[in-house]
Amino acid sequence: MKKIVFIISIVCFYGQIVAQDLHFSQFYASPLTLNPAHTGWYNGDFRIAANYRTQWKAIDSKPFSTCALGVEKQFSQYLNFYSVGLQLLSDESGYVGLRVHKALLSGSYARNINGHSISLGIQGGAVYKNTNIGRYTYDEQFDLGGNSVFNPEFPISEISRDPILYPVFHAGILWSKTFNGKFAPEVGLAFFNVNAPEDSFYNKGNRLPLRTSFSVGGDFTVSPSIIIQPTILYMVETQAKEFLCGSNVVYTNFDKVKPFVGTFMRYGGYTNFDAWAWVLGARYGQWRAGVSYDFNISSLHVATHGRGALEFSLVYITPSARNSMIKIPCDRL
Repeated sequence: MKKIVFIISIVCFYGQIVAQDLHFSQFYASPLTLNPAHTGWYNGDFRIAANYRTQWKAIDSKPFSTCALGVEKQFSQYLNFYSVGLQLLSDESGYVGLRVHKALLSGSYARNINGHSISLGIQGGAVYKNTNIGRYTYDEQFDLGGNSVFNPEFPISEISRDPILYPVFHAGILWSKTFNGKFAPEVGLAFFNVNAPEDSFYNKGNRLPLRTSFSVGGDFTVSPSIIIQPTILYMVETQAKEFLCGSNVVYTNFDKVKPFVGTFMRYGGYTNFDAWAWVLGARYGQWRAGVSYDFNISSLHVATHGRGALEFSLVYITPSARNSMIKIPCDRL
């Protein structure tokens, strides 16, 4: 019964979810999938970010799973910052075995102008998709008089182009500024699938539309021991929309460990409230780790009983190798 409800829900909401790309509830911990301009957007030399998400296990024994790994390197020349990054993504969708693999290279240029930090980034790479055709059934295999509803021995006329491989290109911009040493807002705008790549196992001409991502966040120091990190993320791709808002609260009064807790609400333009995510994590030196759980509160909760997605994130930033001291050559006396 759970599977039947799940299939009906997917069919009903297909128009909204068909265009959505891979995403995380802890999107801020996967910077290269959030905005290409995030490449090198940190204080340090190298940054490594790893993410894992599993969902819909309540419906099927084979859950949906998403893995991501990003590596970045920052370079500087006077007031100019140049950065490069590599993002690897892998996603598998449950029983049907739809697998999506992405390899993306990104680059950015950042500079501080009169206290305003601005970053421009681009990203490009390849997407590889394949699926387990043997697990699909077709209308031509419908067999009312057989032992089962569908007979896999019946021939089909549909021919799949499985697997498929195509290029993608993205671009983005970021801005931030610190006010009074306590409030540091950040605003980002990104455009994905700029080249409108063809994405279809069957019909030519089916191209991915432009996906626009708008994010607002930052750090707000409310006391010597408390930092609030409110965040808003809005994404739209034709009729598919996703809105996330929430905040983490960081406690900084400990010497080495900086624990944080947060909550985020995901909302869809047509599906109303989708999930309520809770986050727990900590910073330790150059490390930052987080774990979150999405409680499903959409109409699909009839099948999921509220169980949604479990997600992990781990970020490591090496200290900066850049000399912060300005050297002025002069004659010895």
